[in-house]
Parts: sequence; structure tokens; C-alpha cells
Amino acid sequence: MRKFIYNTNQYLLERFPTIWNTRIVWMLLIALTLHVIFFVFGFLTLSNVKLMHDYRIIDIFFENGTVFLNTIISILLIVVWLIYMFKNNAFKNFYPMSGTKLFGQFVAYFVIIFSCTTFFLSYNYGIKSYIATTYPLAQTNKHIEISNDAAMFLSESLTNFTLDKRRYPKPFYDLYCDVRTNQNKDSLYALTFLNQEYRFYTLSTKKIPIEETYTFEDSSFQNYVYYKTIDSLRIYYYKDSLVNPVTFVKSAKPTYYNASFTFFKSKNDTLVEDAYSTGYDDYDYSYDYDYTYSPDFTIRHQLRNKRNYELLERQDKTEISHLLEDFLTLSNLYKIDHNLTTEAWLALVYHPENFEVKNFIRTEPADRFDTDYSNIDVYDIENSDLSQLDLFHSKHLTDFYYDNDQLFNVFHNIEDIKQSNPFMESIHFFMWFSFFLSCIIFMFRVTGLKALLFTIITTGVLMLFVTLLTVVTSYIFQGRGDIETYFAMYLTFLLGSVILAIPLFFRKAIKKLIVGICLNITMVGFGTYILLIIGIISMHQYDYCSDHSIDQYSDDCSSLITSLGINWSFVIFGISLLFLYFYSKIIKSWKALPES
Repeated sequence: MRKFIYNTNQYLLERFPTIWNTRIVWMLLIALTLHVIFFVFGFLTLSNVKLMHDYRIIDIFFENGTVFLNTIISILLIVVWLIYMFKNNAFKNFYPMSGTKLFGQFVAYFVIIFSCTTFFLSYNYGIKSYIATTYPLAQTNKHIEISNDAAMFLSESLTNFTLDKRRYPKPFYDLYCDVRTNQNKDSLYALTFLNQEYRFYTLSTKKIPIEETYTFEDSSFQNYVYYKTIDSLRIYYYKDSLVNPVTFVKSAKPTYYNASFTFFKSKNDTLVEDAYSTGYDDYDYSYDYDYTYSPDFTIRHQLRNKRNYELLERQDKTEISHLLEDFLTLSNLYKIDHNLTTEAWLALVYHPENFEVKNFIRTEPADRFDTDYSNIDVYDIENSDLSQLDLFHSKHLTDFYYDNDQLFNVFHNIEDIKQSNPFMESIHFFMWFSFFLSCIIFMFRVTGLKALLFTIITTGVLMLFVTLLTVVTSYIFQGRGDIETYFAMYLTFLLGSVILAIPLFFRKAIKKLIVGICLNITMVGFGTYILLIIGIISMHQYDYCSDHSIDQYSDDCSSLITSLGINWSFVIFGISLLFLYFYSKIIKSWKALPES
């Protein structure tokens, strides 16, 4: 093995001295081996499905200590590499060095650092590979479907089964259900459950262009419920006529017929839902508007309620039993905490006369609940701060439990990991981190430690100088728009232009150390200089758009920086590399200058 390494080094030294000098071949081999190891670690990380019971397990790299292992290994690799590489300084030993070879060294530094710091990518792609092979899309979609069908029978929350949640059949999805704490038990057309009154209203609408102004003194706004936006129109909905509910509903007692919630909405779901809004910020609270309604009903609620309704209408005990059994089977597959059995669960929920909710299931084991209201009379709340709904729920609470948060998190984590893109989500950080660290090493190799230290000091002084002048400017021109922002940006642009110009045009007329400092700042800061120019142009574009906008808002104003968004990172990175390629000739020319 030692002979092989020696012969390889000799071969590279004689034919590719830059590659030999940077040790890139051996560093890439080591990095590749470690990437494979991290990939395997990632692949095995979620082999225990219980780990996916936690929310956003996709961040496990940062939570289980792997990030520290990655950091330690990366630091050790880079330090050992630098020790071996610094034994051979091309400039110090007067090796023939062209501008292209100089740039090639920088690229080698970048590739080595990038490969030695991006184990995060291999680890996360290992996780993605495990999820893709263990939980195929068809299986996951089927499990989500079963869970959404069976979720209503979990009956964990009373509010999911109250009459105001009913959305099927007609006329439920055409009416608005108003819920109030009853003041008069003989109220007209009101169905009562405990102390809750439910009234149904037809809805009238008003269509108003989004940009049109309107006043709120209109008395019709008193019955406002919600609005939704379609194209350029905003449709406002108002309570109209009170409807007698006895023709379509007999009782306000909680029933599974009322369940319209969806347990888990898949990211692969293509259903388009209407966007509703209460528009609270648009109205004056001094008017008696109805803010008790939460407009969370969409076509999804209606379709879910329809599916639940059709299942219950069939009253097929065997079908419901199979549904519950399938649900518990997948729950056991994902190791969800529960104590349900198909027979016991079916006995709790199967009441075919009206499928009334007579029993509630806990979300945790009974001994973990701190609150128990079972000894309080449900109709005697004078000495209690609890609502009658809370007491009713407690009176009908069983010792059965099912942790639905765990199942929700499992589905969420599976889809979240499948749809994640670790490369695009982290490439900007790793790309620029590797670039800046490569620049620092490159500066040390070219200009030496003295110039590098003075570069750091000079940069700090200039930043402090710009900050102090900006603070003074802000104090002098208080309340005059963005003048301090423009001042800071233009001052930075002026200083950056001077620093850029010195190595280009005045390197022979100014002391070599000063030029070296400017050289270093230019190498590491040219990308920031380009970003500054883009920012200045974008600010002027934004201000011009705001001044010439029809209304006072400028949310629709576009600018140069918004045209590409985060993709500017790639553009600026490419420009920085291209700049360094041509700038390497200036670096070589500066290096050839006499020290005096």
C-alpha cells in the first residue's frame, strides 16, 4: 500500500504538479469513503419507526448529534490536509506557476473543502432512500385513505361532532350554522344541545371589486360572516333568512354524521379548495358583526362529510369492523400507542339508530391525564368554571386511548422526507462556506499570514467606519425615508470600488502590503460587491414603482433582485469564479513585485 501511494505521488508530481501539491486525489478518496459511511448511517437511522412519532424528524441530523460528528470529522480532515499541503508552497519554492494553474489551485481547495463538509447531504439522502424503499407511495396513500375514513370513529374531541360541523347532505352545505350560548331556550328555530343553540341561515352575497373602496356604515355589514376572493372580485357572505331545521335534522346531539374533518391532508392531494377569510382586519370592531364563525369549511369538508355519511347510511357492521381492523393493523405497523381492539372499538361507536357519539376516546393513557371531571354533575356547573361541553365530554370519556398525533407525524414525516431536496435546501450554504474558506486558504498561500491578518483588521475597521457614519446620517436625517440605507449602500459601493481599483490600476504605485490587503478583500468580497450593485438597482426600481403605483401599496412591484430570487446565489457564485479566473493574472503580477 505504501508503495502504491509513493508511486501515485511520483506520477502526479511529474505530470500534474498542481494536483499533487493540493493532495486532492487522496482527500477525495477519503471524503468519498466517509460519504458512503454517512449514507449508510442515514439509511439505518429511521429503522425504528417510533422515531417518526416526533414532528419534523427530517431535522434529526441536527438533533441526534450527527451534526457534531460531521463538524469534528470535517475539521480534522481539513486541518490534516492543510498540514500536509503547507509543506509545499509553490510560490515559496519558486515553482513555475501560470495564472491558470493558480486558479486551478483555488478550484482544488474549493472541491476538497466542499467534499469534506457536505456529509449532511449523504446522511439525508440515506434517509430519503430508506423512506422511499420502506414506505412506497401506493402503500402510504392507501394508509392515509384508511386513516381518513376511520378517524371519525376515534371520537376524541366533542367539537368535531357538533351540529355546526355538518356539511352533507343538502341543504347543510348551502346554509350557515350560527352557534350561540343560549339565553332563551324557547328561541325560534333553534336546536339545543346542553347550553348551545344552533340556528341555520341562508346566505346572501355581495360582489365587490378588490380595488374598490367601501364604507362600513352600511347596516347590511351587521350580518357579515366571511368572504372569499375569486379572480378580481371579493364575494362577501351575509346571514339572510332564518330556516326551520326540523325538515332536515331532528336533534342537535353530537353524531358521527356531523364529522367533516380530514385527519391528514396528503401533499399529493390535488383537490382545489376555496379560500375563505374572515377579513377581521378589514372591519371596525365597534359594529355588531358576527365574529363567532370560523370559516374553515371548504369543498374538502363537504366531500369528507359525504363519504362519512354514505358509510354510516349503509349501516354495514361488517364493513365498519373491517375499516377499524385495517386501521389498527396499520397503526400497529407504525407502532402507534393505543389500547384499542376491533371488537371493543366497534362496540363504542356502532349505534345505527343515529350513530350518536356516546363514548369518547382519550389521546393518552388514563393515568397520564391530570384532569378528571367524572364526579361533577354535567348539568350543575354553578360551582365550576368548566363549560357543559367539557363536562359532557368527561362524563362519556372511556379508558381507551389512541395517540393520533403520532400517526399524523408519521404521515407528515414520510411525505416531508420524500418531497425534500437536501441538495437544493443546503447547497447555498455549503457552496458559499466552501468558497469563503477556500479564499482564506488561497489568500494565505498567495499573500502570506501578515497580509491575511491585516486584511481581517482592515475589514473590521471599514465595517465599523460605515456603521458609525450610517448611524450619524440616520440621526441627522430622521424621518426622511430610506436615506440612511442608501447612504450605507453607496458608501460601501464607493469603498469597494476603490479597493477593487487599487490592485487593477495602482499596484505598482502603492506599497505592496496595502495592495495585498486590497487584493485579499477583492478576492473574498467580489460576490458581495456584485450583490450590492444588484441591491442598489433593485431599491431604485422598488421606490420608482411605489411612487408611480395606482394605490399606496407596492406589493406587486418587481425588481432586479426579485427576478431570480434565491437563484441569484448561483449567478453571483459563477461570476465570482469567473472573476477569480481572470484575477489570477493580477495576483501573479502582484506576487512578482519587489517587496520594497
